[in-house]
Amino acid sequence: MTDPVPAVYIPGMRPLILRIGMLLMGIGLVVGAASTVIVSSFAPVDEQVGTHGSAAAAVLGIGLLVAAFNPSGSIAWVRAGILYGAVVLIFEVISWLHGKSFHLGPVIFGLAFSLLLIAAYPERKKLIPERTRPAPAPTTTEPITKEEPKPEEPEKGS
Repeated sequence: MTDPVPAVYIPGMRPLILRIGMLLMGIGLVVGAASTVIVSSFAPVDEQVGTHGSAAAAVLGIGLLVAAFNPSGSIAWVRAGILYGAVVLIFEVISWLHGKSFHLGPVIFGLAFSLLLIAAYPERKKLIPERTRPAPAPTTTEPITKEEPKPEEPEKGS
């Protein structure tokens, strides 16, 4: 009996997993943000679901939902989704250092989806932008010569 192959290695599955992950992350962010604004009794839900109900989370969620239909063409949104996990972790640690409670839900949500986006993205090398270097100065093969001023001819008198 052979070991089962993880779905991520089956041809065509990585793009599907990536899209589903982006849709789920986007829905979680949008619902978490909307629940804190629309229904005040759901205010703590944003921390339990894994979001910090803000406009930024809503924008990120909408961007991920739209980008899920063409992740390779929307690499900036994929990068933003990956960054979200690190930012949430840093946010929670700083909040905890300031005496607030540490909410594990947002950290798990953020890091899990960040790792999923990295693992499922078909061209991982493109996730890290290439460093742009200034173009080298043009070189000439001809020596640069200083042009001598021509002597002025005296005007002919009339």
